[in-house]
Amino acid sequence: MTVTARPAASIAGGIARQWVHFLVAAGILASTFVGWNWVIAMLKWVTSKEAVPWPAAVRVDGEFRLETFPTSLGPFALAQDGELDGNLDGKPDGEVILRGDVMESLKIGTVLDKRRLGERKSNWYMARIYRDSRVQSPSDPRRFWRLEISYYTGGLDKVPHVPERCLVAGGAALVRSLSGSVSFDLDGRAPWRGPVPFWRTAYEVTDRSRLNTRQYVQYHTFSLNGQPEDIWEKVRLKLNDPRLRYCYFAKIQFAPIGEAADIGRIDQAAQEFVVNIMPAALSMLPMPEDVDRLGAGGAASQ
Repeated sequence: MTVTARPAASIAGGIARQWVHFLVAAGILASTFVGWNWVIAMLKWVTSKEAVPWPAAVRVDGEFRLETFPTSLGPFALAQDGELDGNLDGKPDGEVILRGDVMESLKIGTVLDKRRLGERKSNWYMARIYRDSRVQSPSDPRRFWRLEISYYTGGLDKVPHVPERCLVAGGAALVRSLSGSVSFDLDGRAPWRGPVPFWRTAYEVTDRSRLNTRQYVQYHTFSLNGQPEDIWEKVRLKLNDPRLRYCYFAKIQFAPIGEAADIGRIDQAAQEFVVNIMPAALSMLPMPEDVDRLGAGGAASQ
């Protein structure tokens, strides 16, 4: 497992340089008498994105919540009733249900999603908390893990919901020296085999009433048309590629519930969590060959 910190400014600059020639050429073509519509037709560009259906075995309920994700993954099991808050209400504590303003901010459950749900082309989410059965101490931050998967397709979403942006908006302070790209080793099929990039976001929360500051960490990566990508700016850029007709991205995000004072220790635990949850997570998502098949005029894998 390797860690490489890449400052946001250098990433943004590199992405911008990749598109300089493209934008110049597009601007010249658009200004000619030929007309923009003709240019689009000749270059086979698309002005709207087509949705990528999720696999046929996947089930999403009427509230756009993923139903088919396993409740047990190796030593990790869905937190049961009373395990987190001590209250018994007959429902697993690990099932996190998002509603109202949260769903609206995530742009999941829109009018378009309601139309596409029956075709397996809607956006959806899953949020759960899993317990590591090997960790017995309630105070150990490696005991409980929150896992979130969100699926977006058929749109030009700007990928706004990433930890390094949302956490700051919520009042947290990023620890930039500990944030960056972390490679976790996976034993899946290509392209999810070997070192796979995840973005590690370390941050601090200050409790002013107690005059103390605690450190936490989150990890995330994207499946962009079935390919791993940990940099959200690159995901946004690819989604806006006029040559790309069919597109989806899914964000896979997880975090230990509790203080992460020892980042190295948490990284090791995160490696074990990833190995156990990623096969199931990837089975919920279209793979590159599924998207390629759509682009070639075929149906997605069933």
